[in-house]
Order: sequence, then C-alpha cells, then structure tokens
Amino acid sequence: MKSSSLQGCKFLKMTISSLVVIMGLFLVVSCKPSVPSQFIQPDKMGDVLYDYHLASSMAQISGNDSVNTIKYRAAVLKKYGYTPAEFDSSMVYYMRHTDQLKQIYEDLTKRLGKEAVALGASADAVNRFGSVTANGDTANVWNEESAMVLTPQKPFNLNSFSMVADSTFHKGDGIILDFDTQFIFQDGMRDGVVVLAVKFGNDSIATQNMHISSASHFNLTIRDDKKLGIKEIRGFFMLNKSQDPGDNATTLKLMIISNIKLYRMHQSKAAANKVNGDSIKTSGNDSAKSNGQRPMPPSSVPVPPNSDPNMQPKRQMPIPPKALN
Repeated sequence: MKSSSLQGCKFLKMTISSLVVIMGLFLVVSCKPSVPSQFIQPDKMGDVLYDYHLASSMAQISGNDSVNTIKYRAAVLKKYGYTPAEFDSSMVYYMRHTDQLKQIYEDLTKRLGKEAVALGASADAVNRFGSVTANGDTANVWNEESAMVLTPQKPFNLNSFSMVADSTFHKGDGIILDFDTQFIFQDGMRDGVVVLAVKFGNDSIATQNMHISSASHFNLTIRDDKKLGIKEIRGFFMLNKSQDPGDNATTLKLMIISNIKLYRMHQSKAAANKVNGDSIKTSGNDSAKSNGQRPMPPSSVPVPPNSDPNMQPKRQMPIPPKALN
C-alpha cells in the first residue's frame, strides 16, 4: 500500500515537472517577437532591399536614372510577388520596430560587403593606386566591414571608425578614404555626411568632410605634408534626418556605403624632396584641408550626442560613438 502510494507521488511529481517544462517552452516561444503575417517577413524584406540596391545600380548605369529606377524597383516587387502598398505598409511597420529593422540592416550590410569583395574591389585598387600589399607603398588598411547601411532613425543613422597608426606608417604618408554611395529614398531630401580626421605627431588635427546627396564614387584625402607622422585616424559616416516638417518619417530612406577602403600611401623619395603646393594649411595646433566637395567649415563639423560637451571641432577629433555594434 505504501509502495503504491509512493509510486503515485513520484508519477505526480514527474507529471507536474513535465507540465512546468512544457509551459516554460510555450512562454519562451510565445514571447519571441514575430512579424505579423500581413507584413513582409524579415528574410524576404532583406532580399527585397538587396535587389532594390541592385536595381538602383542598374538604373544608374543605364542612364535616365529616375525613370529606370522606378521601373527596376517595380520589377523587384513583381519578382517577389508584392504590391507597392504591401511594401510601403511593411516599411511603416519596420520603421516602428527598430529592433527587427536593425537585424535586417545588419544582414544586408554583410551581403553588400561580400558583394564588394566579389565584384573586385582589389582590382579597382590596383588600377587606381598601383600594387596594394600589406607592407607596400600603398596599402588598404581598412579593417572593418566594407559596406554599411544607414537610415535617418537613431541609432542607425551613423557609423564611426578609428585606427591607431602602427610601425607601417611613415612620416609624409597620405591617407585616402575611398567609397561608393547609393541612396534608396522613396521621398525626402538626401543628406549624407562623411568626415575623415587625422591626428599628427604634434597632436595637430587635419579634417576633411563632405555632404553627399547622390550616388557616386567619392574619396577624402589628407596628407602628412609637414612630415609630422600620423598617430591616429578617425572618422564617421552619417545620414542626416530631413528638417522638412512635411517629410514622411515612415517611408524607405537608406544610404548604402560600399567598397569602403582606407589607403595608406607612402610618399615617394622624389616627392619627399619637394614642397607640395597643395599642402595642408595649419594654424597653431590645428590643420584642415578641403577637396572641393562642399566642405563644411570647422565650426559646423557635426558633434553627435553623447560626446564631451566641452569638445570643440577644431581641438578634438569630431567623431561620434560607434553606432552599429
């Protein structure tokens, strides 16, 4: 009698334990965020945005950009079986659920980075800058993702980078930040900002910056003409939010930065004996140079939030915190 009662208690305990486990699993599954079925699911949305990027590239190459862009993007939606209304409503949903949007952008960035490598970024480097090797006169020292996707919504609106110079850097080196840009905007004004800053051996700082509003190839260059030596390289890419009160905050707005390269170029022996007429202008411990791509005056270099409130653009490196970890 006692034996049967004991077995019954054990069975009851096992049953209760199993129910607790099952209920726990059910709660975990039920609490996992999911996208409602009426919206485009994250994996498919990533595919659509990737093809949107390819469509924009094709439109740019074929000429008559605006007309062809509309046609190519319509073809993308037709390929996946979505209507413009379904796509627009899905974008509204994702713009309001930034945690899910972040994962889509991260996956898209990885795909674009692989695309940049597959399409021969190294070949472009050889054509434009000669032989590029790790220890050669010209080297691509960029050590982060070769592509990124930015949207006006924080914290996805900026991406910063920094690098401490090592023994491969020489006095007189030149630094070139080289990249391609593309915009996927349904409406609103495009305003991307790129900043490159170099700190020299005497702690003076040279900066270059530009506003970007079109798809093209860009580069920023800073040279150590005074042969001070380079201590640090920093910079950021940022997509500004439109100040137009009539701008729709829930429509698709993406700035894609791809084929990112940061070249370190040693000065040739012949050039080392010459005074470069295009040298960086220096004032006290500050230095700045523009490449003619709509530079911002030093006082207007953007200093993002969470920075030192006492930081002045001409005295410290105008670099925002890392936004996309």
